[in-house]
Amino acid sequence: MSTSETTEFAVMDCPCGRGKILRYITTQDNPWSSAHSSYGTNCGACSDDWEISNYGTMTNRESERPYKAAYREEQDIVSLIHAATRDLIDQYFEEFASKPATVELREMQRLGVARLNIDQFRQARRQGSKPSENIHALRNLTWLTDLAHSAGREDEFGRLRADYEAAATKTKEAKNNVISRSIPRSYP
Repeated sequence: MSTSETTEFAVMDCPCGRGKILRYITTQDNPWSSAHSSYGTNCGACSDDWEISNYGTMTNRESERPYKAAYREEQDIVSLIHAATRDLIDQYFEEFASKPATVELREMQRLGVARLNIDQFRQARRQGSKPSENIHALRNLTWLTDLAHSAGREDEFGRLRADYEAAATKTKEAKNNVISRSIPRSYP
């Protein structure tokens, strides 16, 4: 049975200046375990206002709220696009169903929508996963637009695409307004 020891030390002043950002290093008393590093603060105000990650970053919660809201809105539209195009995507890949998995994956890669490597793709295929579940269709909006057009659904898809592009722009702008800081590994 091993025991652990945690060492704590300040690495910077907290944003409000009334406390410190702390780094905790936890080590085990055996030679095969590595040290674990995490971060925190001894300031109540900053612990409420800032999200401190174990990766050495801190993000202002208030500045992140609009980004999270915009991202949720974008994902809602993504879900609508997936629902509207799932059958079109599966139809497109029907001609590849009887061919080797490498041929189907190669087409997905050509389109720039593949998300699995060949082993993962073969496993997904064996499990009966549909092509629409194995790709990132939004990586090729032109292809999706062509599929919608050939199915006579360009108006519906056109509205969804415009909504998606507006939402993605809003998300990107909101992300640029998030206040985030790197935490140094040691005090200067």
